[in-house]
Amino acid sequence: MNRSVKIVAVIAAWAAAGTAALLVIATGRGNGIAIRTERCPTAPAAKSAPYVVTMSPMGAVRFDHPPRRIVTMDANYNDMLVALGQDDRLIATGYASNFYDGFYAQLPGVRAAMDPQRLTYLAGAGGSLFDKELLYALHADIHHIDPLQLAGMRGWTRADVDEIARNVGPFFANRDSRENNYPDKEPYTYYTLWELSDKVGQVYRRSRRIARLQTIGDQLVREIEAKLPPADQRPRVGLVFYGHGRFMPYSLLRGGFGQAQYRAVGARDAFESIRATTYGEAGGRGVALDLEGLLALDPDVLIVPFAIYSSARGATTSRSSYEQLLLLKDDPLGQHLKALRTGRAYPGGTPLQGPIFHLFQIEMAAKQIYPDIFGPYRDDQRYPPREHLFDRARVAETLNACNEEEPDHS
Repeated sequence: MNRSVKIVAVIAAWAAAGTAALLVIATGRGNGIAIRTERCPTAPAAKSAPYVVTMSPMGAVRFDHPPRRIVTMDANYNDMLVALGQDDRLIATGYASNFYDGFYAQLPGVRAAMDPQRLTYLAGAGGSLFDKELLYALHADIHHIDPLQLAGMRGWTRADVDEIARNVGPFFANRDSRENNYPDKEPYTYYTLWELSDKVGQVYRRSRRIARLQTIGDQLVREIEAKLPPADQRPRVGLVFYGHGRFMPYSLLRGGFGQAQYRAVGARDAFESIRATTYGEAGGRGVALDLEGLLALDPDVLIVPFAIYSSARGATTSRSSYEQLLLLKDDPLGQHLKALRTGRAYPGGTPLQGPIFHLFQIEMAAKQIYPDIFGPYRDDQRYPPREHLFDRARVAETLNACNEEEPDHS
């Protein structure tokens, strides 16, 4: 009997004995067998008592059971669902670009269960927004969409949001913790990435997973911090979008989870002197720089946010923006940019990061900004184990665990 047949026989024996076990798939790879954890088996469960999770801006939200049909808007909630083992319950998300699996591919035995081909997308052609009828049709148990963000969009009112929450399912999201910039005057609490992930974990009664991932993240940051040079000796990092000969600068000094990976590695902001005119400051869209303006600041490192996502054919994306930036190496003026001369222009991660993306994006930032300390960045993400800054197997073990539902929180 070959190894794959033996493994299948063992699984069959477990099933026949009624033993609770992980569902595994055995696949041949050369002369070996790869075991991949697929999903925990569904066991009969006692009826759970209602529970409440409190988060700004919703306040206290009551749940009779962990949501089974899930709608999201932003990609960070999709990553949270993967971390919590709930991504197979996703039925709709905001954008077709909400998916990148290069990080999950590095985790042994982990694969996101959501199928982009089978999901409904809330944003239509040209970024047009959905209406109430779509949410009625989806009939979700929960909407990971910030209700205040939605109420401020064209075609929506707060009454509309309240109607959907009452007749379909509650809203549970906090968008403005991305940059800590809620524009109105009413109370609005900002959360760190780990705090926000913990709140979502409480909804699905799996917040222990988030705590374990945070432990890994905290250790990663401590180990990086211990090796950093003094602040005034660190490279100056410029986050930019590039297009049509103009550069839109981002300041690293803003709060929120959107740039948390750069704060985690002590990045030095090349745009500190022009912070007031960078993207998003004072509620505006920022002031673009021309090539001469960027040369006057001349960052040691240039990073284009969102550029880990692949280029879309015929469309302007962050990846295509990054690729156009690299072409400036052949421009008579652009070739004087220090970051291009030294090969220090990189694709950046996404500000819409959940707990798994955050771990990988901390590692990305460390390698991009301090390659002499942490090893060079690889665009294909295929680092040999000796170049890993955190233990992939430890993350995978957390994600593959079949956890009991936890007591309710408030």
